[in-house]
Amino acid sequence: MKPKQQYFRAIAIGLGALAVAASTAFAGCVEAPSGLAPTPTGGGTGGGGPTDAGLVVTSGRDLFESMQADLMNACGLCHDVAGLADTPFLAGPDRYQSFASWPGIVATDPQHSLLLTYAMTGKGHSGTNLDSPALQNTLLPKVKAWLAQEAKNFTEPPPAAGPHIDPFVPIMGFNAIYLGALGPEFEGMAVTFQADVLAETTLELTNIELHPTSKTGVKIVHPLWVVHPLGKDPNPDPVDSFSNVDTIFQAGESGALGPGTLILVNWSKEAKLSLAFELIEKYEPASPDAGDGGTPTGGCKDVNSFNTNAKQRFDICLNCHGGGNGQATSSVDMTTLNSDPAKACGQIKNRINVNDPPSSQLFVVTNPGGNAAHPFKFAGQAGAFNTFRDNVSLWIAAEK
Repeated sequence: MKPKQQYFRAIAIGLGALAVAASTAFAGCVEAPSGLAPTPTGGGTGGGGPTDAGLVVTSGRDLFESMQADLMNACGLCHDVAGLADTPFLAGPDRYQSFASWPGIVATDPQHSLLLTYAMTGKGHSGTNLDSPALQNTLLPKVKAWLAQEAKNFTEPPPAAGPHIDPFVPIMGFNAIYLGALGPEFEGMAVTFQADVLAETTLELTNIELHPTSKTGVKIVHPLWVVHPLGKDPNPDPVDSFSNVDTIFQAGESGALGPGTLILVNWSKEAKLSLAFELIEKYEPASPDAGDGGTPTGGCKDVNSFNTNAKQRFDICLNCHGGGNGQATSSVDMTTLNSDPAKACGQIKNRINVNDPPSSQLFVVTNPGGNAAHPFKFAGQAGAFNTFRDNVSLWIAAEK
């Protein structure tokens, strides 16, 4: 048996015996069974209080709060909700959560953070750069100290856990975790979910979905959600809720991952999440045309309504989803919006909710008043967004 199979089997056997105990401890802290929690890899002393070894560690939140006022003065005009930029990573009320969870802000190597690779002179950032004369000796050192502390707080599953997404701070709201880090064959694929804290030690994930690309499907076996508590060893889902998952997602067809919901009773304040897989591999369709947006299985019911009410509204998306951005195009392929609207309609349909149109992903991520990590939010213009939503919703209603 391969090491990663042994790892997942050990969790399945050991945690299965704990399912009853975990369910009775729903409102309390559930520790990982001895020997099952992965060992840290260089970040075990980066928390907000005493560690298991009795060391006092520094919270990234504390450092953030010490620079929050300066950060808002320098960046808030653009990066608060409905700011001048379409990247509200300083959204309230919990600005730390918004900042640390925005993709690319926190990195295991601080030098790879967007704050140091983009918000600097000559990197293409149009706002105030962190190395500008006004900030280079004030805010920039604080940002670097914060990034260094957040990097220390990372722990990872061992290689035996199988392919895994690096730990991340979940957004309290909509999350999109892209799988391209697992290999180029997964570029554009994503796991999406809604995260909400139910209690101090309880995190709920709902609407957990897997999105393949329009050309490539994916097979997933036994995904495992792992909590990374601040200053402690990683702690897998105590009841291994997705242990029976063995699913193929056809190209162009999104769907629920496992039961689609998860309650993690081993959550803790300022923890991170990671997602590991016993197996994840691409699944190519039987023919080059299988799984594209124009097939009966993945296509739209009412293309006429799409053309009348929605098609023109998606023109604003073509800069990225029309081929200009590889990941965006792979995620939702709109390259045929004008040449073959039926095919594009089938792709966009994967991101709508016919039973509750306002909760559709394409609205959640582009809403200027929301904190979802998406680079386009109508430049903060609520009126423009409402017009987009109202017209596109006419088509969504026709798909029910």
